[in-house]
Amino acid sequence: MAMISGLSGRKASTGSPTSPLNAEKLESEDVSQAFLEAVAEEKPHVKPYFSKTIRDLEVVEGSAARFDCKIEGYPDPEVVWFKDDQSIRESRHFQIDYDEDGNCSLIISDVCGDDDAKYTCKAVNSLGEATCTAELIVETMEEGEGEGEEEEE
Repeated sequence: MAMISGLSGRKASTGSPTSPLNAEKLESEDVSQAFLEAVAEEKPHVKPYFSKTIRDLEVVEGSAARFDCKIEGYPDPEVVWFKDDQSIRESRHFQIDYDEDGNCSLIISDVCGDDDAKYTCKAVNSLGEATCTAELIVETMEEGEGEGEEEEE
C-alpha cells in the first residue's frame, strides 16, 4: 500500500504504475525512507552528562581564561554558564562557544580581580540536567610582582 500512496502527484516515466521499472524505483525509495526513519529512531534519549568537565584555573590579571567541557545528551541540551550562581550573558568579556559535537567553552578575556569566582556550566534537556563547577583564581599584578622578586634572590 505504501507504493500506491507514493504514486500520487507523480508522473510515471512508463505507461503503467506497476511496471517493473516503477516498482523498483518505489521500492528503493521506500527502503531509503525506512532507513532514514530507523536511524532517527535509533538515537536514544539521554539526559545530559559531562564527558569532560571544566577544571580550576589560575591566571594572571589581564590575560584570558578558558573553561572547556564536553556535554553529551539527546535531545541536545541547552547550556547556561554561571559566575557565582549568577547567569552569564555573552559579551566582549564573556564569550560562549558550543559546537554540534557538544564541545562547550567559556572564554573570559582581559581577566581582572572581579573575575576571581566559582564558574558553573549547566546543561538541561527534557530528561534532566547536569552541572560542573570550577574556580578561577586571578593572580593580581601586586601578587605577581612580589613573587617575582622573591624568585630573583
